[in-house]
Amino acid sequence: MMVHFDYYPKDLPRIHALEHRLESAIKLAGVGELGETEFHLDGNDGYFYMYGPDPDRLYVVVSPILKSSRMMTDAEVTKRYGSRTETFVIHRGGLQ
Repeated sequence: MMVHFDYYPKDLPRIHALEHRLESAIKLAGVGELGETEFHLDGNDGYFYMYGPDPDRLYVVVSPILKSSRMMTDAEVTKRYGSRTETFVIHRGGLQ
């Protein structure tokens, strides 16, 4: 699963704190692992990569954490099911 988000360099400490929350939740639930976070050199595109056998279970675990962060409002989530993907936008307090 991939989460594409916008950020500013000043947000890096908050992003790292969010990474730790995601990593702990994923590990505690036993649904996969958090991969490396990618930051583009232009300083505004970031990506969380998460891996596990069931992207739906993985999203159930991480979605409350992602939705609780203002930085993740309007972030784009891509779940991979083999060769098929599902992409949607995170809305704080909303359905996805």
